[in-house]
Amino acid sequence: MSTFGRTSAVAVVAAGVATPLGLDLDSFWSALCTGVDGISAIERFRVDDLRVGRGGEIKKLRALRHGRLPRCRASALLLLAADDLLTRAALAADPARVAVVVGTALGGVEEGERALGERGARAAAAGLYDSPAHALAERLAARGPVLTVSTACASGATAMGVGADLLAARAADLVVAGGYDVLCRFVMRGFDALRSLTRERVRPFDRRRSGLLLGEGAALVLMARDADAPRVRLGRLLGHASSSDGSHVAAPDPQGRGLEHAVRGALAAAGVGGDAVDFVSAHGTGTPLNDRIETAVLRRALGARAGAVPVNSIKGALGHTMGAAATLEAIMCLLASRDGVVPGTAGYEEPDPACELDVRGATRAARPRVSLSTSLGFGGCNAALVLEGAP
Repeated sequence: MSTFGRTSAVAVVAAGVATPLGLDLDSFWSALCTGVDGISAIERFRVDDLRVGRGGEIKKLRALRHGRLPRCRASALLLLAADDLLTRAALAADPARVAVVVGTALGGVEEGERALGERGARAAAAGLYDSPAHALAERLAARGPVLTVSTACASGATAMGVGADLLAARAADLVVAGGYDVLCRFVMRGFDALRSLTRERVRPFDRRRSGLLLGEGAALVLMARDADAPRVRLGRLLGHASSSDGSHVAAPDPQGRGLEHAVRGALAAAGVGGDAVDFVSAHGTGTPLNDRIETAVLRRALGARAGAVPVNSIKGALGHTMGAAATLEAIMCLLASRDGVVPGTAGYEEPDPACELDVRGATRAARPRVSLSTSLGFGGCNAALVLEGAP
């Protein structure tokens, strides 16, 4: 296992998203808080030969404020999130000091599929793993480091951590960081073969949980060194950590040792203990094993207060958005602090004795100051973020 962390916080200035719940931050947040269901029958590609044909699909993309949407859907989602971000904050820095760090599980794999079918060089270029990141950098006119990281479904958290490290090392003055992934036939067939998709509703931490559903989306945050950031901001990233347990290509370590290592590392980097955590945005996929393991880790890491700390998962509302998930969840933590509400966990109705956490199906009043966000990915990838809401 390895852990990386920092001791200096960075400011999260603004955010932008593109999700099945809405193509801007306000729509996404409103839908989460009011219980909108973002799961539907998939329409973009054939699913009639699969066990499960539902997911968090974005039905229609809107136009960009400037320029055309690229044909590559992954790039298009990133540019829509960037459009939303830029309505809330300007990139007020030398372009050579603006970095882009995005995380993804699958990159431009859909374009790779298309290239194999059409034998088209243009589609093949868009299918390269880092092509969406470069499309985003071009849109932002960012000429600093452009990085694509992949730690499976922990990628969005890893990207934010790497972005924070770039700021701490003064390799950049501003960082646009986040994650993305798209629904496509390739990924649906893979998860279908693993039998990890549920034919029922996604029910994180619920006694009747039976699996996950996939979603698509993009989420970006603008980060700056705390001392250099404007006074108006969403909050701060206090600490981050990553680890690898290498237990299994698809299943988490049964004891949750890698995730616990990341959680404890992020808390240490933030300079806080488990007793300081007011809210947990859990990975919470709704699979029987994952939720039970995550519960045990949280109870060990947070100690005696673990059962009293509000916990939620947004994956019942819009599916598991893979590379985008952790960034969406980090943004949700900061919005919860801003507005004094914690969204409910869609699909949660019947408590499970194996998941003794304070999970609720309905949105509740709470204003967390310090939040913990946890992420797990295939191959034993784990990441944790500790965030603080703006005063």
